[in-house]
Amino acid sequence: MKAILSTVIISTFLIACSQNNQTIPENTDQTSNSSAHNAQSKYDPYSKEDVEAKIQALTQIVENDTEYLPAAVKQAQSFLDNWDKHPEALTAMMESDLAPDNPEYSNNIPMEMEQQEVSVRARINSRESQSAFNVPGAIEYILEIQSTTDQPFTLEGLNINRGRCGFYTGDFYSKIPVQMNYSSTVSYLLKCRGDQVIEAEIITDQGNVNLSF
Repeated sequence: MKAILSTVIISTFLIACSQNNQTIPENTDQTSNSSAHNAQSKYDPYSKEDVEAKIQALTQIVENDTEYLPAAVKQAQSFLDNWDKHPEALTAMMESDLAPDNPEYSNNIPMEMEQQEVSVRARINSRESQSAFNVPGAIEYILEIQSTTDQPFTLEGLNINRGRCGFYTGDFYSKIPVQMNYSSTVSYLLKCRGDQVIEAEIITDQGNVNLSF
């Protein structure tokens, strides 16, 4: 009888141990599923791939900070620091148009590829000399230059016949350098005859203009 009782007790113990061992894998599976759910939940309602792509884009902005506006770099860093801490921060990050290829956030402000060219018109007039040092009836020649561009510029010099024909300032308002606006006119008394003038180079702060006569 004692032997039978001992056998029953041992069998019961073995069955209990077997049941306990079988429940361990079930707990392990539940733990794995719970971890996977928690890992995905921090990305909800977005996919993990989309969030990681956004993080990579913002990281590019932060690492290349000199190429982007300071405010954009600061915003990108804020998103990276807080997206996984607050749900609203994740939403703001994903809905933001902040991206490396968005020109609105670029610090490289393109310069005007084409600046309006300076344009002028010129003519040579002749008149009887008004100088008391010239003989009566002497003719003098005046070069008049008029701006025909809306963009102001500064007339810095004048080169007539490649420097072979000199000139005097025609009046006080024509003294070089002189600011030129649309329709502004300056005049210069030539040291050569008007029919000898072949070309004139107008030197300005925005480039030179070549004229032929």
